[in-house]
Parts: sequence; structure tokens; C-alpha cells
Amino acid sequence: MSLVPLIAVIMIFTIPILGILLAGYKEWLEFKSEHQELGSSTQEVEERLRGLRERIDGLEEERDALLERVQNLETIVTSEAWITEHEATDASLDAAEVDDLSLPRDRESSENEADHTAEIARRLRGQ
Repeated sequence: MSLVPLIAVIMIFTIPILGILLAGYKEWLEFKSEHQELGSSTQEVEERLRGLRERIDGLEEERDALLERVQNLETIVTSEAWITEHEATDASLDAAEVDDLSLPRDRESSENEADHTAEIARRLRGQ
């Protein structure tokens, strides 16, 4: 009979302890599922940021190419030979000559563009 009080005391303390452990396990499972959801959304955000960075890099390269093109055109227009020739002759170009002088749309490198710009400048100077 001395075992009955011992078993009663063990049951009284074991049931609440098991309940606490079960509640903690449930909380851990919920936390784990939320963490997995956040992990997948974080990956989506990182992929989107990576795509935006690539787009920004492409736009910066395009901007630099356009800036170089504008600088080349400004160099041509502000050169002394250009100013002198156009002030002295006051001649205007017809549409065919303008098309010949325009830069190609499919530029392969800035060196080809610089060479083409120099060629345009020479042609405009009449050399």
C-alpha cells in the first residue's frame, strides 16, 4: 500500500510536466513552420534584388555609352575646324549627307565608335 501514495504523487507532477513539454513542442513546430515560410519569401526578395541590380548595371553601362557618344559629338561640334568651316561657308547638309554622318545603332565597341566619330569629323572638315 505504500506504493499508492508514491504513484499518486508521481501522476500529479508528471501530467503537468508532460503538458508543459507538449505545449513547448507545439510552439517549436509553429516557429519552425513560420521560419520556413520566411525563408522562402526571403529568397524571393533576394532574387528580385539580384534582378534589379543586374538591370541597374545594364542601365549604367548604357548611360555611360550615351555619355561618351554625347561627348564625342560635342567635341566634333565645338572643334575649331568645324566652327571655322561652318561660319565661312554657311552650307547646310542635305538629308543623305546627314544619314551618312549618323552613328550606327549597333555599336560593337567604344573604339569603333571613336574611330567612326573621328571619320565623321574629318568628313565634316572636308579632309
